[in-house]
Amino acid sequence: MKRWVIGIVAAGVLGVGWWLVSPLFFDKVVNESPVATNMKENEEGMMKETDSSSPDAMTNDTMKVNELMGTFKGADSDHVAKGSVMVSEQHVRLENFEVTNGPDLYVYLVGADQETAEGISLGKLKGNIGNQNYKIPNDKATAGMKIVIWCKQFNVDFGSAELRTGM
Repeated sequence: MKRWVIGIVAAGVLGVGWWLVSPLFFDKVVNESPVATNMKENEEGMMKETDSSSPDAMTNDTMKVNELMGTFKGADSDHVAKGSVMVSEQHVRLENFEVTNGPDLYVYLVGADQETAEGISLGKLKGNIGNQNYKIPNDKATAGMKIVIWCKQFNVDFGSAELRTGM
């Protein structure tokens, strides 16, 4: 009987260990196109183009004069992040982005005097490498805030980018 219990506990520990460690060995690459003003989010959170009466209606909202920009930096030597972020009125775009992979990573919009957990979640990180878009709820981005890649499970920042007006 003891061997069964030890075997079950060992299998559980190995399973949890693999779940925690495996993201360090596998990269997920995402390559989304820039978000256009006639794009809408579907039920799965993916951006889909809607019908447009003219090609001129396809203007990127990421190309506005007052957009906020930043460059990612890692939180420490174990959590490396690089790439750029552009924030428009409605969207966050990560470009040439790369971050150390980990479990339970999220993208957060965080104020200057806030802990990451107190910020606004923009959703689960779609991939640790590549170009990706996130919708901002209710036009919340302002200069002086930052975009943070945060491991929710362990309350650890993996990287961040300070937002400032036009670079």
